[in-house]
Amino acid sequence: MGSDHITSREQLIGMLGEAAEVEHTLMCTYLYAAFSLKTDEADGLTDTQRAAVRRWRRSIIRVAVEEMGHLAIVANLSVAIGGPAHFNRLNFPIAPGPLPAAMCVRLAPFTQDTLQHFIFLERPLDSNEPDGESFGKARDYQRGPLQQTKLMPVTYDYETVGELYDTIIRSFESLQVRYGEGHLFVGDRSRQIGPEISPLPGLMTICHLDHAREAVNTIKEQGEGADAHSDNSHFDRFCKIRMEWQELLEADPDFVPARPVANNPVMRRPPTPDGKVWITHDIGARVLDYANALYIQQLRLLSQAFGRPGEAYEKQVLINAATDLMYAMTPAAEALTTYPCHDGADCNAGMTFAMVRGMSPLPIGTEWQVLNCRFTELTDEGPNLRGLHPKVDRSLDMLEGVAATFSRHVDIICSDPDTECDA
Repeated sequence: MGSDHITSREQLIGMLGEAAEVEHTLMCTYLYAAFSLKTDEADGLTDTQRAAVRRWRRSIIRVAVEEMGHLAIVANLSVAIGGPAHFNRLNFPIAPGPLPAAMCVRLAPFTQDTLQHFIFLERPLDSNEPDGESFGKARDYQRGPLQQTKLMPVTYDYETVGELYDTIIRSFESLQVRYGEGHLFVGDRSRQIGPEISPLPGLMTICHLDHAREAVNTIKEQGEGADAHSDNSHFDRFCKIRMEWQELLEADPDFVPARPVANNPVMRRPPTPDGKVWITHDIGARVLDYANALYIQQLRLLSQAFGRPGEAYEKQVLINAATDLMYAMTPAAEALTTYPCHDGADCNAGMTFAMVRGMSPLPIGTEWQVLNCRFTELTDEGPNLRGLHPKVDRSLDMLEGVAATFSRHVDIICSDPDTECDA
């Protein structure tokens, strides 16, 4: 994939949309694997094993948080050139086509094969790390090149995520030559989310080419690492987990750090069931519905924060609520992995991160009423879920705190005569 393919702002916006989907899907797959880990004393691990698994869980979730930061950086890059923040994605598993055929994207428990897949996804371009054996190409397929495609946005195949970002920054450079800086970076900087609003690692606002280069380099160095493969890159962290896991296996060949969670669980009857597991267990399905609803509310809040005009205070309220919801979602998602997928199943349930069709921002002004109403609907379900699992109870307690804080802020915002809360 080369920068000569990117000849317009429309094409670059489309490529940034794909980059957002890559970051979004990676975040979900990492969280899914982390939620499957055995971290409780009742899970049957030795003290040494449990301590290691808890470290791995923290490390993987930290990587997922950084992927959320990459998603936010990509949103800022798009807003900077007059495009939208992109939080949509396809439901799992994702077939070849929307993403390169070499990039297998599905939900899987934390196994050695899954870990090798993560290492493969985050590998530097010069790495010879193989993919996990079960994550090979589903079919022989390539997306391009399409020689006659000059106006419609298309994205071609790339070997690594780093290569995608190399093409993105070359495209910024070539389009600045074509348009001029003042005509490329036309987005209002105040519509972006900066470090003063969100503590996500590496987040920055962008208003010229040097900022874009710095932002892309941040994503690459946190992911695949710098040329010398920094000690704290995603690639390096996953490699260290692999090394420690091997040492623990040498001491105990029966060591299994994760629960037998399903590959590609779905919350609705799948029209094409091959390779998917429908969650129908009574309690599991209820907890899944709840966890997915928290996830969608989180995306609503993020979508509402980016690209909006107005006070930093309002963006801060939205970002804080989204971040707190992610932490509230986590114990519910972990509890879910203790229930079978269905009666008689030999695998456990897992969060599906199911998407809804409409993730576009809500109308400015009325969004406060809509989001607050949704929080009420979520908390009203609490009495029907309490007592199912201690971690679900913890999640509900956290949700109630997030909802109450958000409601107080909405009262303040809507008391402002310039806010159209009653529109």
